[in-house]
Amino acid sequence: MSIKSVLLAMAVVLTAVPAVAQDAGWIGVVVEDRGEPGAVIRRLDRNGPAERAGLKEGDIITAYNKQDVTGVLQLTRLVRETPPGRTVEVKVRRENQEQTFQVTTMRAAGGGRFWPLDSSTSTIFGDRLRDLQRLQITTSSSQSGIRVEQLTDQLRDFFGVYGNEGVLVASVDPASAAAKAGIKAGDVITTVAGKRVASPGEFSREMRAAGSRPVLKIIRDKQEREITIE
Repeated sequence: MSIKSVLLAMAVVLTAVPAVAQDAGWIGVVVEDRGEPGAVIRRLDRNGPAERAGLKEGDIITAYNKQDVTGVLQLTRLVRETPPGRTVEVKVRRENQEQTFQVTTMRAAGGGRFWPLDSSTSTIFGDRLRDLQRLQITTSSSQSGIRVEQLTDQLRDFFGVYGNEGVLVASVDPASAAAKAGIKAGDVITTVAGKRVASPGEFSREMRAAGSRPVLKIIRDKQEREITIE
């Protein structure tokens, strides 16, 4: 997965979707396309509607409000068009078993704007996107199975990154050492082997210089941590 033209590993130019006449619904998940019908949950907002209803990371949403889910963009639209406070049936596949949950939508903060990362990754969480009007990413690089994208000032605010540093992990090769070490799409890498990185080019250079066991400092869920890639 690379964010296409903009996030052709987060999508080339991303524009927030204006609110429709009614308030937009929100269920608090980050989902990803999977190459076949359905959308897999990659992250849930803590105490959001989906988590409270019992959905889990890794669940594959196959139907929403009795409509089959073909992919992320369609699911995003269906959720957005659901009035806040309405309880809908969400069908998922978990460990090869079908399960059905009752999810009560909430109002998406900030007037119901949404931020699709690209055609294969989309957010349906509302409050963190309150002030994002237009996002743009221009360059990308891939190293050691990690594909990164340039961060804008808006994205630094969104991910809780301070200063002019960091690159966004757009995708990770599932067979790579980086994936086994725990690097995930959506992480922000701020240093490689103690060297600050602020662009995909710097990331590639420092990864090449770091040798076989680079230590990456990342920000995930606005918290800093270190991960060593074996």
